[in-house]
Amino acid sequence: MKKTTQKPAKTGLRSWGAVLGLSLMTMQAPASTLITGQLEAGTPRDVVHELVEKLGYTESGPCTLVSLEREDEKFAREVFFRAECDSEKLFLKFDSWGVAQAFRPVVSLLESSPLLSRSVLKPIAEFSFRREGRESDPEDYCGAYPWIAGDTLEDLVGKVHQPEQEAEYLEGLYRQVGEVIGEMHRIGLVDADQPLPEMQSGLVHRDLHGGNVKITPDNRIVVLDIDSFVVPEKPQPVLEFVLDDVINLVVMVERNNFLTNSPRVSAWLSVLPGVAEAMLTSYCQTLVGKDKAAVCVSRIAEQLPERIEMEYQNAVNFLRERMEEGKAEGTEEQLDDEQWIESVASEQEIKCRLEVVLGLLR
Repeated sequence: MKKTTQKPAKTGLRSWGAVLGLSLMTMQAPASTLITGQLEAGTPRDVVHELVEKLGYTESGPCTLVSLEREDEKFAREVFFRAECDSEKLFLKFDSWGVAQAFRPVVSLLESSPLLSRSVLKPIAEFSFRREGRESDPEDYCGAYPWIAGDTLEDLVGKVHQPEQEAEYLEGLYRQVGEVIGEMHRIGLVDADQPLPEMQSGLVHRDLHGGNVKITPDNRIVVLDIDSFVVPEKPQPVLEFVLDDVINLVVMVERNNFLTNSPRVSAWLSVLPGVAEAMLTSYCQTLVGKDKAAVCVSRIAEQLPERIEMEYQNAVNFLRERMEEGKAEGTEEQLDDEQWIESVASEQEIKCRLEVVLGLLR
């Protein structure tokens, strides 16, 4: 870890940073306040130092930078950082294009809803720079976001060893998740009078999974990864996306455990029906209203088994192909794939589990 040096920040940005203060942590900064510019530094760590300084965070003392790849091997090296500045923290990420600037229309839609404004992580600033030694290449970008404390939904579920004892808590969280997704789809609806199968929305998150949903210490849901939203000008069918959301956030929130004979599956089967009902009911009530929610829930639940069975076949086929390709090499990944294939539940067992989870909703 390395600390930033204390140098005077540029006047305009200094005053902006001082005024903003702790309000950044509430994620209420409107899209119009997105700070943009160009940095002189050319290496990721120096870029982060310069950006944090420009935003005025070093005025009360140096900031400590943490390269998150040291804490989580899933992160690419030197792509994500956390800046710890006095009482505030920032999340900084690198992209090959101007994500925050490109998604200004998405941010404007999010800010039209008080719920979404506080429930979706939005950018504070985004600056371009040229990587050292690659001056002739296109510019790269570094974006700054409020740091959200807490576990991801995936991590939280992994820590629950006795799901039955946490059923009420889990249902409450998933009720929030359903409300947030329903509000996203509702705000972006092209024609609210269409039946569910024909509804399209310009505010759809394409990659909602347990790692992209955070639970704050006060049990508030925050959706991450703003660059996974579709552009509002290209609305998408809401039914297709909510089916994926339920699969990723409910059935597959523990990765592929639902498809295997893992002992954790039987422990979770008792709470998944309540969790699925909480999420879908909240989603439908938000999207179409309480009077139409029951029909909406039933329509989604009817289509889920076919989609999950497809996921099952795709996962098994994919791993079998990988095993065939890796047989000659005898790699560790191949052994992991073989163990997973051996632990996969039968197709009939998957259907029985789906009946347990969705039976009362259809």
